[in-house]
Amino acid sequence: MNTSLYVRTLVVIIFSVIGCLNMLAQTADEGLVKASAIADGLFFDNKVSLKSLIPANSTTAILKDPDGKAVLAVYFPKDHIIDESLKQSAIPAECVQYADKLIRDYEGRRPLPIASGLGVRIGEPFISFEYSDTDSNVWNNDKLKDRIYVINIWQTECGPCRREMPVLSEWKEKFPEVVFLSASRHNKEEILPIAEQHNFTWIHLQEATDLVALVGQQGFPLTIVVDKNGIVRHAKVGASAENQAEAVATIEQLSKM
Repeated sequence: MNTSLYVRTLVVIIFSVIGCLNMLAQTADEGLVKASAIADGLFFDNKVSLKSLIPANSTTAILKDPDGKAVLAVYFPKDHIIDESLKQSAIPAECVQYADKLIRDYEGRRPLPIASGLGVRIGEPFISFEYSDTDSNVWNNDKLKDRIYVINIWQTECGPCRREMPVLSEWKEKFPEVVFLSASRHNKEEILPIAEQHNFTWIHLQEATDLVALVGQQGFPLTIVVDKNGIVRHAKVGASAENQAEAVATIEQLSKM
């Protein structure tokens, strides 16, 4: 076989292999199941009755997959054991589309053991944390030592969270010496389009599950103001004008000290 013919044959073989791999990848992706619910960390499709997944005293939430499909999240009461027949109906995670994201969101929405009240209290030190922002910078308590900082905890499904974002950005302009951090359970790819759409110019901490857990069952957004000594001076749920004014007043007072 001459060199030219050998090269042409080799090219044909390579492209054939690439084509086969693409077909296999497409087939694998098309074969994934869209989950309708997650209960006890297990995936279920619409063949399973949702009623059977929600025992008494359960807590539920609605998640969204990247295609916008609603997925029911079910959190069982303490010591509840899932029925074996339901376990057998569960779909393995590797067979579920967007399984990693859904599980991350499921855990991020998991209620705190306390049924009411926030996981943060005025007059007490703020919790220890360490998370990366969307520019890969790491933020923790040590980095914020001797600085006033504000944390706004939000999620994509929260309409009031989005509506107050432009207002929060005005705070950053008014108090340039203060560090303004947003925190959510979402990753960079989910955060940045929303931040750009709503002109949210704060530093965005991603996958900040410990901070999100501070909300408990109180709802979003949660805004926290911390003084230079790491002590919480303001913590309020909600995007009302009254709450915003109170937070700004706290920041102003701390800035003068």
